[in-house]
Amino acid sequence: MARTRKKGNPIVSAVVFGIFGIVLLFLGIRTFIGLHGKLLNVTTCDESEVKPGVYVEGTLTYGYGAYIEKTTTYNHVVTKTDGYYYLVDICDKNEDGSKRDTSKWIGISISKSDDAKFDAISSADDAEPVYITGVIRKNSDKVQGFLDDYITKYVDAYAQYYGYTPTSEDYATAKAEAFPYYIEMVDSSDYIFKLVLGAVFLLAAVIMILKATRSKNTISASAQPAGTGYYDGTGDFNGVYTPGSTGSPNNGSYTQQYGTTNSGSYGTAEQTQAPQTSYSDPFYSQQPAASEQDAHASNPYTTTSSTTSSSSFSLKKDE
Repeated sequence: MARTRKKGNPIVSAVVFGIFGIVLLFLGIRTFIGLHGKLLNVTTCDESEVKPGVYVEGTLTYGYGAYIEKTTTYNHVVTKTDGYYYLVDICDKNEDGSKRDTSKWIGISISKSDDAKFDAISSADDAEPVYITGVIRKNSDKVQGFLDDYITKYVDAYAQYYGYTPTSEDYATAKAEAFPYYIEMVDSSDYIFKLVLGAVFLLAAVIMILKATRSKNTISASAQPAGTGYYDGTGDFNGVYTPGSTGSPNNGSYTQQYGTTNSGSYGTAEQTQAPQTSYSDPFYSQQPAASEQDAHASNPYTTTSSTTSSSSFSLKKDE
């Protein structure tokens, strides 16, 4: 027998899609506001202004090579390069464009398509400056570890070139020149992508909720057959309205009206009783017995029911 696959809950899927959509919309709006606000110029700014979360712009003219290669591995076999982390100079120019005596290092995360530009400013003196926009992020422990290792190797290469042995102080001084941050490059294409994708996820969530709600209503309606009802024993017929019945709405449904007969049974108001032929039996009398008349006379609180009657019978004697 084939195994039936259990269907997932569409409401749960809709909630997940909705959360993704809201997050993407939030990130897109935040990036849009950041890039269209006042940007910090990292080329001419003071080092005290460089903080995580600040949106920046700048023209980079000098780099020190890539210290991280960002890759993605598919099926544990194929590895694809997505981008790089480069080490570059910032805070190295004055407002008039002249070069400062000091500068600071910072990492910058770039896509693979920008690799040639940053490789040029890291290896050629007359390379074209690179204009960037982005946001400053704090290094993770892993990224900071790669940066520290790269700076250590750089100090070793520098000392070897000039013919001296580096000390622990040399390593510490070089590492202090680098911010524990990196610049994440972003532009208008980033927030447009996030806004569009977020809107798609949110729209999909709304459609899934509407379909699930409509399906649930359809199932609920088919669970109660049309025209069914029940009698609760109180004299009212509780159920749904059916064509041809009479009555008035009762809590959203229709209650059929019933009349009362002397026998205590119930019938609809439209029912008509067949004419009854009166019959008089000479041997029976419908008059109460004398003892019952005395009992009624002595009890002033005796009530008479409109739906029942009491009768006693006495056999007449033949005269």
